[in-house]
Amino acid sequence: MPLLSPSRIRQLWYVPLLALSMGLMMLRILVMARLLDVHAFAEFSGGILISSTFCMIGSLGLQSMLQREWPVNLVRRQELRGLVRAAQCNLIALGCGLIALVGIAFKILPSGTTSALLGVGLLHGVSQQWFLVATVESRSRGDVLRFAIQNLLRAVAAFALSVAAALWTGSAELALAIDALVTIALSLGFFQCALARVRFGSLAVYLLAIRRLRLVRWNSALTMMLIMVIGFGLLNADRWVASDRLDVEGFAHYSFAWIVLSISQSAQAVVNASVYPLLARRFAEHGCRVAFGVCLRVSMAILIVGAVTAVPLYLILDYGIDRWYPRYGDARALIPLFLAIAVLRVSDFWTSFLLIAGLEAQLLKLNVCAMAFGLLGWLGLVRFWNVEPMTLHQVSWLAALLTLGAYVTAAEASRRARHG
Repeated sequence: MPLLSPSRIRQLWYVPLLALSMGLMMLRILVMARLLDVHAFAEFSGGILISSTFCMIGSLGLQSMLQREWPVNLVRRQELRGLVRAAQCNLIALGCGLIALVGIAFKILPSGTTSALLGVGLLHGVSQQWFLVATVESRSRGDVLRFAIQNLLRAVAAFALSVAAALWTGSAELALAIDALVTIALSLGFFQCALARVRFGSLAVYLLAIRRLRLVRWNSALTMMLIMVIGFGLLNADRWVASDRLDVEGFAHYSFAWIVLSISQSAQAVVNASVYPLLARRFAEHGCRVAFGVCLRVSMAILIVGAVTAVPLYLILDYGIDRWYPRYGDARALIPLFLAIAVLRVSDFWTSFLLIAGLEAQLLKLNVCAMAFGLLGWLGLVRFWNVEPMTLHQVSWLAALLTLGAYVTAAEASRRARHG
């Protein structure tokens, strides 16, 4: 087959389409910062934080198992297994959401949140979980163009409708609710298309998924969930500290600067959407050493590109905040450190390699060590026991220490595991 056959040229369109969808989601946050007042933007950021916190459980670890197993299932022509696992993920996510709603009914609320904001955040979290599950199928098949189109459809619809809601009502909660409903509708449609592609009925697959829940390797699934929980803590603990230790205006400023890290994580997720199935296929076909080689080349290439572009990005962002977002001027001082953190995060594919290699238990231990290192180092650095109000800079150093610890430990573990 020619190196650039018509089908491969067609697949190359996924890069600009994914970039466009990511750009729209980034632009939406910036538009929200312009349309909403500081208090409402803090609510919007809090709702997103609740949503991402819900997603960290990953359907009790089944989502990670789905991402690892579905590409292998397709290589072995086991179509039904992947669909059943995806249905199980959706059912577990819905169940977790309903259980959380019971907590809201009994007024079990995190500090600084309301029942309405927590409910909308949970709805948004379920929608994000379903979308992630629905799009695993296209990624697993290596159909990255279809995956890009799915993301673009969601980005366009969510951008248009949620921004319109914010413009007309000024309500962060309504904007988040509309985003969630749009995402749920698209997710159900994408999963139905996956079922129709192999001619399986939706009801039959969900009934089979329920019957097979008892056959799930729950030890492995819950281990992966713990990995995701600790991994989420490594990436987001500073946001929860900011929401608890800063006032509303301070949290809004911190959340605005955190857009840099949000973009980097979205970019990493977009790239990993193609890299993860590729690593899984290379591991299944050629073994650990070849998969590690691919992981190393991708990680180093993105690390170098990120380091080179960090300086011009800083100049652009500093000017942009001063020119268009002067009320978030305090966020400018955080941008250099956040750009350095972003470069490390966007180039980190070591976790994916360790999961594919079946080293989830080792990864869990590494993440716990990285979390302990980061927290203890930060507590000593900022003298947490002081009664003085915490500053934006003090919170940001927690993100830096946690990211550095996670990157170094995962990279070294991957190097040692490359021989299988």
